[in-house]
Amino acid sequence: MKIDPWLLLLVAMVFASFAGCISPQSANLLEEAKALQQKGDLNQSLAKYDEAISLDANNSAAWAGRGEVLHLLGRDEDAVHSLTKSTVLEPASAQVWIALGDTLADMGKNDEAFSAYDNAIKLNSNATMAWYGIGNVWAREGRYKDSAAAYSMALRTNESYAPAAKNLGDVLVALKEYDQALRSYNFALNISPTYGEAAFAKGDLLSQFGKYEEALTAYEDAIRNLPNNTEILSHMASVQAAMGRYDDAISTCDRAIAIDPKNATYWVYKSYFLNNLGQFNESLNASGVAIGLDPSNAVAWNNRGFSYNSLGMFEEAVSAYSQAIAIEPDNVAALTNRGFALLNEGKANQAIEDLDRAIKLDPGLATAWSYRAIAHYRLGQYSEALADATKAADLNPGNPVAWSTAGMALIQKGEFQKASSYFDKALQINSNATDVWLNKGFALYIAKDYEGALAACDHVLELDPENLAAWQYKVSALRNLGRGEEAVWITDRQLKTDPWNATLLLRKATALVMLNRNGEAQLALSRILERDPDNTKALTEMGKIQIASGDYLGAIRTFEGIRKIDPDTYESLVYLGVAYYRSGQYEKALSLYDEMLEKNPASSFTWSNRGYALVKLGRLQDAIKSFDRALELDPSNLDAKYGKYETMRIMWPSYVPGSA
Repeated sequence: MKIDPWLLLLVAMVFASFAGCISPQSANLLEEAKALQQKGDLNQSLAKYDEAISLDANNSAAWAGRGEVLHLLGRDEDAVHSLTKSTVLEPASAQVWIALGDTLADMGKNDEAFSAYDNAIKLNSNATMAWYGIGNVWAREGRYKDSAAAYSMALRTNESYAPAAKNLGDVLVALKEYDQALRSYNFALNISPTYGEAAFAKGDLLSQFGKYEEALTAYEDAIRNLPNNTEILSHMASVQAAMGRYDDAISTCDRAIAIDPKNATYWVYKSYFLNNLGQFNESLNASGVAIGLDPSNAVAWNNRGFSYNSLGMFEEAVSAYSQAIAIEPDNVAALTNRGFALLNEGKANQAIEDLDRAIKLDPGLATAWSYRAIAHYRLGQYSEALADATKAADLNPGNPVAWSTAGMALIQKGEFQKASSYFDKALQINSNATDVWLNKGFALYIAKDYEGALAACDHVLELDPENLAAWQYKVSALRNLGRGEEAVWITDRQLKTDPWNATLLLRKATALVMLNRNGEAQLALSRILERDPDNTKALTEMGKIQIASGDYLGAIRTFEGIRKIDPDTYESLVYLGVAYYRSGQYEKALSLYDEMLEKNPASSFTWSNRGYALVKLGRLQDAIKSFDRALELDPSNLDAKYGKYETMRIMWPSYVPGSA
């Protein structure tokens, strides 16, 4: 075992105090015992001390040495007995009183330890280790000012005793005297440049005040001298993450894992950092290892839930968060995150239950208020959504989602200009948020501020030239300003320099459709498809025109073609379902809706359409269930409300509420 060099110094001082007071034979035994102790052979050392005591039961040096070894062996009660025996035989030895104080302090017997140190100081007011020991006792009791005074006395008696300078820094941090604490740590490192613990403490202090680069330098110094200290590495990784250097943080975690691969904590950190890099599958692997090592680690389960949620695996996310909550029922993070996952599953009411609990536990958690605002919005509870979003924005004015959700709620309440001002607040935080610009454009359009809507849509199109929704709003605004043809002129002008530009041709086609010039729109789309027959956007617009023209069979061929190119495109499935339904192919429409719900079970629109297909097939009870599910997901779904009403009317008088 490795012996603390400061302790060896103390042992040498203890023995020096007894020099010349023992027989030659005992002296030889003590020298042998001391040498064995220094080598770390503690049991053999103890045997030599016992042999010396057997020769002379009043050999205070042997009792003292025996006590030191017993303390090192963790046999503190026996150590106290031996050291106390030494003080009885030789009460004038300050060093033995110090050794006794150290042992009693390690046992948590602070009052007795203080008494032993006090006896040492009475014998020698310059007893550095006694002052140091008193400083440690008072620090443990939270008497930081007294502790600082004791450490200062230790340094006054021995200005080169680095541990006193380091511990003085610790209590100064507790006293919030940070500048002095930093000076103490630097003083300790000036005394002993390889003092890893002091460098570690210095790094923690610097990181506390955001001095991350300096903190990292201190941590590197610390780990250089304490190469197996994984705690230093974990703090270093946290600082790197705070700097946004997640790759470096992961590398640091890997250093810790290489030293201690069975420690779940470092795998948890790694999982978290991987999530922040968007490496969700890798994060799942890391959290899986963490859980394998520590199944009761709630943070690991929370990280795992985040990975699943980000991968669109909402059911698995809810399950992982539930594990975290089962372990820690008041885990606010897990409750908040499960609420969000439930939102993604379309279970807004259940989401609210979790978010209510999270807010009750932590009323200042802006994220929970923000998520609950979204849940209320989806349930058509716009006043509640507005109240929650406003609260979230008050708690965290830098949360763009809160401002945006408030704006969306205001739209539903008919306060369009006010909604626009809320979207502006969101855009001040993130000016590149195309969805917010689009919502602002919509709000202004509804408010009949067509010039403002145009400006907002232009912002969207600058950021995302292929955003057809923004282009459609723009065309509608131009049309309402009596400038409908301008949209076509704009695209035609641009096409003169780039006649085959698919984005421009798609815009032109969209404008032509909105101007009821479907034939010309099809020609523009045909130009795109001439060069790029697999262009799904152009095919989708062509299929929509075919539906609008009543060419349902043509639309089916178009959208089935899109499925072959991109089987996962949800929009094409939506329109294919419409085409099947309108062409009277209700079984195919129903099969398609079921397929869509497997991909997105939270789509109120699809549940509603499914209900209509079931009505056509005469499956009225099943239709009611579909409409009810649609309304559960979106209480404001008018199509579902109407469909359910009509189905109930058809079933009358056989319909019984709740029988479905």
